[in-house]
Amino acid sequence: MIWADRQQGNPTNKVCYGVYGCFEITGPWTGERRPIALYPEPPEKINVRFPVFNKQTRSIPKFINLDNPDELPDIGINPTGRIYFVTHGFLQSGKAKWVEQMINSLLDQDEEGTATCIVIDWGGGSSPPYNQASANIRLVGAITAHVIHMIFDVLKLKNLDNVHMIGHSLGAHLSGYTGYFLQKDFKLMLGRITGLDPAELAFTETDPIVRLDTTDAKFVDVIHSDATPFVPKIGLGLYEPIGHLDFYPNGGFNQPGCEQTFWKRKDGSFISSMYQFFSCSHVRSVDYFIESIQSKCPFTAITCESYEKFLAGDCLECDRDGHMCFTFGFKSFGSYRRMMKTNQLIGSRDIQAYLMTKPSEPFCRIHYKVQIKVSGTEESVLHGGEIGRFHLNIFGNRGERSEKMAFSTESELYEPGRNYTRVLPGGSVGKPRKLTVSWEYNTSFLNPLTWRILSSPRVYIEYIILQSLEHQMKIRLCPNYNIPVTSNSDSLFTEEKCKNYPKPLETVLH
Repeated sequence: MIWADRQQGNPTNKVCYGVYGCFEITGPWTGERRPIALYPEPPEKINVRFPVFNKQTRSIPKFINLDNPDELPDIGINPTGRIYFVTHGFLQSGKAKWVEQMINSLLDQDEEGTATCIVIDWGGGSSPPYNQASANIRLVGAITAHVIHMIFDVLKLKNLDNVHMIGHSLGAHLSGYTGYFLQKDFKLMLGRITGLDPAELAFTETDPIVRLDTTDAKFVDVIHSDATPFVPKIGLGLYEPIGHLDFYPNGGFNQPGCEQTFWKRKDGSFISSMYQFFSCSHVRSVDYFIESIQSKCPFTAITCESYEKFLAGDCLECDRDGHMCFTFGFKSFGSYRRMMKTNQLIGSRDIQAYLMTKPSEPFCRIHYKVQIKVSGTEESVLHGGEIGRFHLNIFGNRGERSEKMAFSTESELYEPGRNYTRVLPGGSVGKPRKLTVSWEYNTSFLNPLTWRILSSPRVYIEYIILQSLEHQMKIRLCPNYNIPVTSNSDSLFTEEKCKNYPKPLETVLH
């Protein structure tokens, strides 16, 4: 067909780019979720480049030349090592700062020194309008498939099991297209694709061929960080599970630490500030993955029926009641493979795992389930309920101490005889052994429940059940019998103090 037809966007036609194939914009490329579909722009316009990095060429990479396969053996790709392809999304290029950080982290973790990182720089086609960029990644995926096949053919690879594609936003779906074309054109299958907050707009609720899906590689793992499940279809990232293993840090949306103002920051322009404001949670998927590459923190996630049930503490025991634990991020395939070998994944579909993070680096946290039982003793009942907040410090068996953790974000009413449970993200202290509790009392002239005229603010706690997801342990801790937790003072809770109670505590540990 001619160039004029391509520009007119006649849905009965298609555009063809030689060995890379033809691209239609009929269904499923056009539909309810994609009302406007465009053809990919020409290869010379997108001008995709493939710089190659290894431990010897971090600063000055060599580039893959598709027109000259004879150069390939001399540009630094080790056929015996891992080969990582890293690609950006909309409005970015291969020179994005996070791409450099990703490359360095991947090369640093490779102890054998045989890893290769190849960037897919399609910056020439990532500019607005978004619909055009979304169309361009189809062609970039086809081009990348030809690059990978050339590597396979020239360097005599046995298979593509050691090839791992990592794509952010539109780059995640680009990786999916690469996997699709490798199978369609060359009968080859990628070892792994990691989708970092795959783009939502024009990809949600579409046919799997339009987006990244589990058929694109032997293992597809996805990190969702900027979805909006309660206001559908407006997040930058997808909420629906699309991989073999889908992670939802902090529920998959509104990442902690991203509560920032829209106005111009001191270290950037208004446009930069605007981009950071709208994309902070979107980019957190990248930050989390980079940290997971070399972090010594466990970075554990667990499957659950919903994030709300996870926060309520209903899913904090691995391999119990159908809840499975996985290592989050870069090392996730290891835990997934172990589950496969033990047949724990038989019949499992749409595996969704949850975890919590810190608002700033290092993001990795330990998950503590805290159950507070307010005492039902006569003194507690006579005193009545209190409105305020608990703060806790957890101590480990070697003296390590966590930061002070708020049991709730807002003040709450705590009543005698009731249980209150939360899952809190905190620092690692090894195996928890004891904790301290302090009380923050808030009084309000408009709320009579906060008035304390004849008595001081206090809460009588009978015991606290402390559980750790990462250490798979559970202990019961008690204060001095019938001594309340008061404001501006830390109360110590230990296992030994539970033995001093005048009557046996109710059975709470199983």
